[in-house]
Amino acid sequence: MKKLMALASLVCLLAACTSLPTEGPVNATRAPTDTGQSVGLHANGPSAGADPEDIVIGFLTASAAGLSDDFEVAREFLSPQASESWQPLGEVRIYSDTRVPVTTRTDTQAVRLNLGSEGSLDEDGRFIASNPDAVITTEFSLARNAEGEWRIIDLENGLLISATLFDTQYAKSVLYFLTSDSRYLVADMRWFPRTTYATAATNELFDGPSDWLAAAVRTSIPAETQIGARGVAIDSGVATVSLNEEALAVTGYQRLLFQAQLEETLTLLSDVQEVELTIDGAPWQVASGNPPSSYPFTESRVLVMVGDAPALYWDGTTELLDMASIPEDLHSLAIGYLDDPPMVGISGDRLVSLPNDGSEPVTLLEVDDLIAPSVDTYGWIWTGSAEGNGTITAVNREGGRVDMTADWLREGTIDSIHVSREGSRAIVVWHTESTTYVSATAIVRDGEGNPVSLDDPFELGAGIESITDLAWIDETTVAALATIPGSNSPAIYAIPIGGPIHTITEANGATSITAGDGEGSIILSTENGQILERSGGGWRLLLTDGDDPALAG
Repeated sequence: MKKLMALASLVCLLAACTSLPTEGPVNATRAPTDTGQSVGLHANGPSAGADPEDIVIGFLTASAAGLSDDFEVAREFLSPQASESWQPLGEVRIYSDTRVPVTTRTDTQAVRLNLGSEGSLDEDGRFIASNPDAVITTEFSLARNAEGEWRIIDLENGLLISATLFDTQYAKSVLYFLTSDSRYLVADMRWFPRTTYATAATNELFDGPSDWLAAAVRTSIPAETQIGARGVAIDSGVATVSLNEEALAVTGYQRLLFQAQLEETLTLLSDVQEVELTIDGAPWQVASGNPPSSYPFTESRVLVMVGDAPALYWDGTTELLDMASIPEDLHSLAIGYLDDPPMVGISGDRLVSLPNDGSEPVTLLEVDDLIAPSVDTYGWIWTGSAEGNGTITAVNREGGRVDMTADWLREGTIDSIHVSREGSRAIVVWHTESTTYVSATAIVRDGEGNPVSLDDPFELGAGIESITDLAWIDETTVAALATIPGSNSPAIYAIPIGGPIHTITEANGATSITAGDGEGSIILSTENGQILERSGGGWRLLLTDGDDPALAG
């Protein structure tokens, strides 16, 4: 029992007793806000006469400190052969601080360790969330060395690290690629050790996007580009990145895009405000110009039902839309971007336009069981039938229609689709009889921005039981009005595309949400007709007789 308590207290021993919140329905780490700082850790080597369990626990302690000493102390717990073959960063498995670890012996007297799992990182820094009841099971075979001391002779590759230490030793990174037409930047979230963040992020940017995203994006960085001999140096807020000669092939506006991708990636570090590129120490000249945006959202107008009529709300003013007639039982409103945006809603089995020029609404699509629409930055309106055999339909005001069937959706019921601000990604909420899925998917488009297909999914939201509504709140995160197993009360959760979930706030009585830029932009509707806007830690009343609020998207 003392050995288990020692393992359970690893976090306090190594991180000055940093603790996670003990209240709230989701047990998950929060994304770090200061990616420029790291907590240096130290661990002791094996003690003389330690038994196998002591060696395993000591190895885990030393492994957690390995990012500070290149795993030098951790390897002291291994035999020479095991030390040579062990690859600590091949996979990173994150275990829970709140579930008691269990050690047992196998038939061969190996030490078996069971830990509650919170997630894992692959070798490229991609985070995969675990289900709430997931368990990490791993075994360590030991033998005595020539001095009679126990050492680990066989173990799995990878690093085991507690959730709290993960938060102190790893930093969220966002790699930036380009939409297929280079209009916008597209985010790809990763996690890297804080001690090697700048170099790791640069290398992974040069290696290209995640597989699930690749079909929807491009990069201005040539395939053979690498960090040059002078590496990545940070001084006085400037990150100087040395490039190899492959970068010389990039010319003109593509150089501006190259720099934009790298600068947006590295300036997430708190100590980097500017990026300079060099080849063999000489500046790599980049022409001036306007780089693409990473989150094209500037709208403040809210499309909302006021009584039985659609209206625009902004700056405390409500203005009913100028329509020749109002469709019956109108709901599930959506609005597009910029001037004269598409505005739509659902009436019965019809997706209808909502004009503001005195004209009649137009039916854009008519199918059974329409899902709530989402409008993208190209003016396409995304919807479809919930029971549509895996088909999502995009239409526009000019009469265009594209039907996209995703094989991975065929066996389920589609609940909603939410297109990202730049239009290269979508979140699809869908369910089977037993499971709710939150799936990120790449949107493949042609050269004119017209949708062509949806690619394979990247699953998010492990542990979510049901979702009422969802909205983008930044380039890597959606907010979900949802419930989790064991809770009857809904809350709003932040679900990153490649990161751990955390709770934003409780939301009893909420019926829908929308959002713009950040957690503070969330707007919700309630059962009694109130429209509320997030304000600090509370809510500000906007309307008392509203429903179905929708910001752009």
